[in-house]
Amino acid sequence: MNTVKGASGINVLAGIWLFVSAWVYGAYTLQNAWNNWIVGALIVILAGIRLSDPMKTVWASWINCALGIWTFASPWIYGYEGSTHRSVNSMVVGAVVFVLAIISASAMPRMTGPSQQMHAQ
Repeated sequence: MNTVKGASGINVLAGIWLFVSAWVYGAYTLQNAWNNWIVGALIVILAGIRLSDPMKTVWASWINCALGIWTFASPWIYGYEGSTHRSVNSMVVGAVVFVLAIISASAMPRMTGPSQQMHAQ
């Protein structure tokens, strides 16, 4: 469960960074800034859902995997691959979200309490 919480917690931070990075890089006036805002918010929401109930929300990590791929590909999709800072930012955030979402989705949360004792018998 600590693996799920750690990976998803870092993805919350990565999503927040993606959301604010349009302002940091001065791209907030461009139409494609909406991509950062929407995808960043979705990453935060999905990672938060994963944190809230790790036993039942593995699907949220798989969606974040797809959002990581989308974020990585964004510079080419929206044509800002020539903007080095923004494109590197998107590629790094996309890779981080993807890898951590895979780690979170693949982690087997440990059960605690009476149900764990029943499985041990």
